[in-house]
Amino acid sequence: MFSLDAFPAGQRGVVASLDLGPDAMRRVAAFGLVPGSRFRLRQIAPFGGPLLLEVGATRFLLRRSLACAIQVRSEA
Repeated sequence: MFSLDAFPAGQRGVVASLDLGPDAMRRVAAFGLVPGSRFRLRQIAPFGGPLLLEVGATRFLLRRSLACAIQVRSEA
C-alpha cells in the first residue's frame, strides 16, 4: 500500500482508506474518492504541487496535504 502522494503517475489504483477529517472527507467524496473506488493518477505537478486524478469521468486536482492521508493500492 502507498499513500496517494507516493503513488506513481499514470497508474490505476484503488482507494484503501482515508484518514481525513469530516470536512475534507466530504470534499473528496464529492468527487467519488471513497474507499473501494478506482482511480487513475494522471499527473503529479512538480515542486509539491497538486495531483491530477481521474475517478470515473471526473478529473480533479487534489492537494498533496490531502493526498498523503489517503492510502491506496495498485489495481490488479
